[in-house]
Amino acid sequence: MGGGEIVTKIDITSQQEFTGPGTAGVLMFLAGPVLSAIAWGEMTGVTNGSLTGYWLTVWLGAFACQCGIVFMLVGRKYDHQVTVHPADQALSKLGERQSGVEPHALPSLL
Repeated sequence: MGGGEIVTKIDITSQQEFTGPGTAGVLMFLAGPVLSAIAWGEMTGVTNGSLTGYWLTVWLGAFACQCGIVFMLVGRKYDHQVTVHPADQALSKLGERQSGVEPHALPSLL
């Protein structure tokens, strides 16, 4: 690249938000292990009787956590804003940025 070429500046701003299923996924991901821990703690204190309900609660909490991960991945909304600055308002030389890098300090690719 020669020193007289014009570089167009493009700004891209991205934002991610959770939708309804994504928010439910966050709650499942956080509440699943808590539910399992409570059931496990109660189960260790029971010396007689059936433990089936406690085991079902432990497995339900583990399943909710795994499903929550999937819901968090699927339940997202992305918003991208792309701004293209005209060549006369963009950087006039490659490397002129606020980082202090001088244009002559960049290696030539041609």
